[in-house]
Amino acid sequence: MNIRQIFFKNTLRNFCYLIVFDDGTIYCIDPFNHTEVLEYTQAQDVVISAIVNTHDHCDHYSGNAALVETFKCPVYAHMKASIPGKTKNLVDGDVLYENAGWELSAVDTPGHTMSHMCLLLKFNGVPHSLFTGDCFFNAGVGNCHNGGNPESLFDTISTIFSKYPDELLIYPGHDYLKRNLEFTLSIEKHNARAKEFLDKISTLDLNEIFFINNMQTERKINMFLRLDEKEIKENLNLEHSNNKDIFLRLRELRNKW
Repeated sequence: MNIRQIFFKNTLRNFCYLIVFDDGTIYCIDPFNHTEVLEYTQAQDVVISAIVNTHDHCDHYSGNAALVETFKCPVYAHMKASIPGKTKNLVDGDVLYENAGWELSAVDTPGHTMSHMCLLLKFNGVPHSLFTGDCFFNAGVGNCHNGGNPESLFDTISTIFSKYPDELLIYPGHDYLKRNLEFTLSIEKHNARAKEFLDKISTLDLNEIFFINNMQTERKINMFLRLDEKEIKENLNLEHSNNKDIFLRLRELRNKW
């Protein structure tokens, strides 16, 4: 199994992913543009087995139609997602693929939209990778502007993401790492790991170099997983507030930052 990450140099900085299994099955997650996907499949002489859209924002499915026309493949998405040409509705726990120890399944993750799903890849029952769409990013979480709900997003992050092991790899739908780290350090100024990471990427071409963080790293740099930190509470003037109120305040500030 290997994972092909495709970056689109648009203003939204979208990622698309191809999960290529050893038996030739290929799942395409969130194609913004079909061209780069076709370049890969033609170069490797392979075909797309199915498209999976994490949610129904057009920058995550705008490449669907051309890929379906080329490969005659099905399109999977949340049962409530409004996606043109969807052929299979997914609910939480649905298994999309299972072979040779690998399993790909759907995880219901409302918040960014109320019909958002992540895709969990396991090997021999152990969580290996999570394709997070716009629910969760490197050093941040998604907004809730177009059909979402921040309280639902808090529930998703606090209940679902908290249980994943440190080794789980995160494959987000966009690259907002630099901006998210800058936001983190505007509030948690003494987060040494976030500062080290920001310094590390400051001299890199971030249109060419990307980072796949695991949950252990995210727990050190992602404020939305660090709601108990004293410095965050103090700088928000929320020393006696609960985690939900802190999360909602952080999300509100990030919306305007």
